[in-house]
Amino acid sequence: MRTTLIAMAMAFLLPAYHVHAEDYYAIPGKGNTENPGTMSRPWGTLEQAAREGKLSKMRGGDRVLLGSGYHGHVKFLGDNKTMVVIEPIKGEKPYLGRLTITKGSNWTVRGLTISPSCGGKEYSRNVVTFAESGPSHDIVIEDCFVYTTKDTSKWGPKEWMSANSGILMGRHGENLTLRNNYVLNTRFGISLCASNSICEGNVVSDFSGDGIRITRDGITVQYNVIKNVYVGEEDGDKNHDDAIQCFLFNKGTGTVKDVVVRHNLIVNQEEEGRPYATIFQAIGFFDGPLVNFRVEGNVIGVKHWHGVSLYDAQNCTIINNVIFNPWGGRFTPWIMLGSKQNKAHGNTVTGNYAHKFNFKADQTVKKSDNKEASEKVFLESRRRLIDSINKRFEDRHPVAGRRRLKE
Repeated sequence: MRTTLIAMAMAFLLPAYHVHAEDYYAIPGKGNTENPGTMSRPWGTLEQAAREGKLSKMRGGDRVLLGSGYHGHVKFLGDNKTMVVIEPIKGEKPYLGRLTITKGSNWTVRGLTISPSCGGKEYSRNVVTFAESGPSHDIVIEDCFVYTTKDTSKWGPKEWMSANSGILMGRHGENLTLRNNYVLNTRFGISLCASNSICEGNVVSDFSGDGIRITRDGITVQYNVIKNVYVGEEDGDKNHDDAIQCFLFNKGTGTVKDVVVRHNLIVNQEEEGRPYATIFQAIGFFDGPLVNFRVEGNVIGVKHWHGVSLYDAQNCTIINNVIFNPWGGRFTPWIMLGSKQNKAHGNTVTGNYAHKFNFKADQTVKKSDNKEASEKVFLESRRRLIDSINKRFEDRHPVAGRRRLKE
């Protein structure tokens, strides 16, 4: 009797989502929204389910499992007490034309292909947008393949400059995560506008603007691969391209705090001779003050002066980075502490390799063990870093099927 009472008490204390969690199914061509969403009587597309309000009725622990086929342009909102997951049925290949989570909390979207080329009306701006229209927290987008089109062989400067951007992590979010997404053939790759959030393990490949943009406090950018930039000033593009850029959201110049940029691999171009290939600044943070930044363990192959440049940096640390130009020529990338406002002070720069170093803007800088880079150091460091990234996130992307770096 006592054992039975204890079991009943434990069951009563369990969170409701453990008791009531359900799996719902959406299978294009085999269901409709009048169905209960079971495997035998599924909903139709995810777009239809979202439009009919099915996703707003989820409870913590529920899953929405998607069958192969086109699921439309999906837009929804909703707050969950615990995580609700949207992902493919095992072995299935669902794809969307666009994804927008206007506001909400505790959502994970995993393993989807999302591209305007998959279907639906043409649109501008971002392929994936979340947390841009209202308070949002604890949203995860992971393992997705986000792209405009796979074939850009007929693109010229106009097409590159007018292409959709990849993923926008919106201004009203906090504690958001972008993990292991492959973003391909976009204008801007990933824009991070939510505070205290993380961007890790993503690939941003083939873009014409900036790879990753940081615009809020408390953002961590780590273990990403950023590679292959197209169209520059010579092609009529006035954007000064950066692999990773930082500026204060909606203002440009202003204080940004507590940002971590570590263990990212930046490659200007994987292959020589691509049409409209150009150069970018690698880690170019020109619009501070920048307070309590940590730039650590990045490996950068770049054909530009700016390898790592922090302007008006305050109490920032630049440590154990490797910056090299393997293509040769006049560009000898540096690590620089620069200034536009004469506000640089209290920084530490140690254990780095680069062609040059310039710390004149900070008379109080603590500097040690910084050395001139060599091809050997660069190649060895690149191999160690890509091995480390692959160990965490695998060599080939689970949905795109593409390697992180061509070797």
